[in-house]
Amino acid sequence: MEIKSIIVILVCLSLIGSVAWVMPTPLQRAQAKIRHLAMAKGLQIKVGKLQGPREQGEVAPQSHLATSYGLPRPNSRNRAGGINAIKKATWEIFKAGGLHTKGLPQGWCWNRGEGALKSEQLSYLSKLIEQLPSDVYALGVTPITAQAYWYEKATPEQLDDLEKVLKELALDNF
Repeated sequence: MEIKSIIVILVCLSLIGSVAWVMPTPLQRAQAKIRHLAMAKGLQIKVGKLQGPREQGEVAPQSHLATSYGLPRPNSRNRAGGINAIKKATWEIFKAGGLHTKGLPQGWCWNRGEGALKSEQLSYLSKLIEQLPSDVYALGVTPITAQAYWYEKATPEQLDDLEKVLKELALDNF
């Protein structure tokens, strides 16, 4: 084989490799589809750093990049009343083996806001958790938003389930 032919083949392989490297993977295409559907439903999608709860046997909690899908909460009484009202209306739970599990279903723990919900709210929250897609690993509510963190390995039907739960969490019941 000539040197020119080898160089042409190497250049072609290099170009093909570069194009293949920037092409989205099937998982990335599926995530893009789910995100597009979610935005069409009015859900807000954010990617940011999330620090989980301290789990049993852990010295410090883990933090990682996480994708959250959220819905804004309507203007409510929780936005007024200063820092105490914000603390009462802010909570976050994780699907993890954490130390603080009071009132939550098996396998879930508090990251912040333990004691912020009444027993009937905790009971209703447990029912909502059962409706979540299996890859949702955290839920959080603030006076401004209700959000769920998940791995986005879902079908459009599971996105519908997530939207229903977020709509319930966004109401003034929590």
